[in-house]
Amino acid sequence: MKKFRFRLETLLKFRKMEEEQAQIKMAEANIRLYKEKELLTQFQNKLISSLHLLSKEQNDGSPTIEILKTFHYYIDKLKGDITKQHEQVAKAETYRQECLNVLEAAVKQRKLVDNLRKKRLEQYNIELLQEEQKILDELGTQAFMRNKESE
Repeated sequence: MKKFRFRLETLLKFRKMEEEQAQIKMAEANIRLYKEKELLTQFQNKLISSLHLLSKEQNDGSPTIEILKTFHYYIDKLKGDITKQHEQVAKAETYRQECLNVLEAAVKQRKLVDNLRKKRLEQYNIELLQEEQKILDELGTQAFMRNKESE
């Protein structure tokens, strides 16, 4: 009997390649989200330290109007940066979710073709066993006939 050959092997390879590309994009999206969250944390930490510094400056003595203005502008800038960074984190999370959906679809498509291959292989093995059984039955019948003729 012929060697097992899956007609959709090329499609299976293509689906595996799509899945690998989706995994790479998912990893990149995770890295991007991590970096955006890290940057947000840095901005938040700068804001907290600036507020502590302003509080310390106010407690140590009477700060000048220039110092207060500078702190006020810097704190407003940090608050704006934090707002923008929240938007960037949300965009990165949305992109990550899109990549996850693409990855799930790619896995599903690959598994579909993989399951077809497994079913076809099982069918091939059953056919192979049936053919082997036919050959064995034929050999058994021939041996029986030879034994019967020789008696």
